[in-house]
Amino acid sequence: LTEVPIEAMRGDVENTGNEDLGGRAMVPCELTVPETSRYSYLYLGKGRMLDHLLVSRGMLALYTGAEIHNELLHDESIAFSTDKKFPESDHAPVIAEFELP
Repeated sequence: LTEVPIEAMRGDVENTGNEDLGGRAMVPCELTVPETSRYSYLYLGKGRMLDHLLVSRGMLALYTGAEIHNELLHDESIAFSTDKKFPESDHAPVIAEFELP
């Protein structure tokens, strides 16, 4: 094998039982984000990481960094305690950058 395959996948709750991927180790990109900023959802004043980007070992070699754009997140507990609903998403975008050959 002269080339290492690069793979990225998007997971949904419905994606379970995939035997082909079961033995592969995936690495979460958010581990390089400072812990104080490492959250994609805000509830009761506490940030939680609900959204993840996982990469294969082959793709990890091309990984240059990640960002979580949570600056404008609203506390989701407020939306459920009143009739005021926020029009924006309640999840922050998680973005990873790669330097491709």
